[in-house]
Amino acid sequence: MVRLSKNQKKILEMLEIKPNMTTKEIAETLFGKIIEYRTKEYSSTMRSLVSLERQGLVERVQVQLRWRRKPKTPEALASEHA
Repeated sequence: MVRLSKNQKKILEMLEIKPNMTTKEIAETLFGKIIEYRTKEYSSTMRSLVSLERQGLVERVQVQLRWRRKPKTPEALASEHA
């Protein structure tokens, strides 16, 4: 069973609604304010995204500029309903 942080769950919800978002857009939505690069909020968002990528839940699009939620596999769907 995959354990997700509060921010990771919010990120996945955002990517369900808007499938392609930049790291900066995700950070600004998460924290509800304008986020600059090289801030703790931006870094935190990037760490969450990299962790989600390692778990196979999101993928990078156009190098590192955008992120997209990966489609759910049949195994993932089955484990949700168990």
